[in-house]
Amino acid sequence: MKYNALTFIENAKLVSSDTPQNWNIELMPSALDLDKLPDAVVTGNTLVDFSNSSIERRGPFSLALTFATLSANGEVGLDASEDEWFACYKSKLMQMGLDVSPSSFTRSTFRKKGLAVHKAIIPFLTIALGGIGVGPVILALLENLKTEDENQPWIRLFDQQSKRLETKEIYLGAVSTDAQNTYMRHVAARLAVDDRKTSILFFKINNTAADFESATTYITGNNQLLSVLDKPLRERLGNMALNTILAAKLASEGLD
Repeated sequence: MKYNALTFIENAKLVSSDTPQNWNIELMPSALDLDKLPDAVVTGNTLVDFSNSSIERRGPFSLALTFATLSANGEVGLDASEDEWFACYKSKLMQMGLDVSPSSFTRSTFRKKGLAVHKAIIPFLTIALGGIGVGPVILALLENLKTEDENQPWIRLFDQQSKRLETKEIYLGAVSTDAQNTYMRHVAARLAVDDRKTSILFFKINNTAADFESATTYITGNNQLLSVLDKPLRERLGNMALNTILAAKLASEGLD
């Protein structure tokens, strides 16, 4: 089936995730320059490692991922199951002209008591991401989580965007580029635990086992296509952001 990517971008229904009510403005990440994105960013609901990609390809690819996230939210809703949502997300990427492979799955069980999740999943994520050299920034971030500091801006944003209902699921992506294409090895990692109130990055396995499942998907975007989509994606997402700001009810409104 062939899609008209520009028509899709123009007409897709977009729904953003809820903004946390207790968000501290001082902890919000500073504005990003889409033409000079850093080596690691949260785009949509995915923590993306751009360290192996060219600077000029990061912005358009990041916008495509964000648009697919919001469009999937708009089609299946925020209450959809994780499998239904992810299938829709991949479909939205395909409607923009990106190539999406079937996902390959791995499953494991952790039983060691007192083991922090971010340490337990590193070996499995290393394999899923394709090795240490493929997603070095992501793996370094996990290795460096010595303290459970949930006030770090990227952790708070990532945690807010990745938690869906009662699941503990995170999305990671390692991106590389060549002259023709931009490639992402996308990993959806899911952890089934008894305690549903604790952040996945900091949960420690105490008296119960935790089941870990990951799905690896290859996403490819032609660089020329991404360049064509860049402007309409910026315009559509920019309009959505502006409308959200204008519609927001501020705490001081209505006060004398």
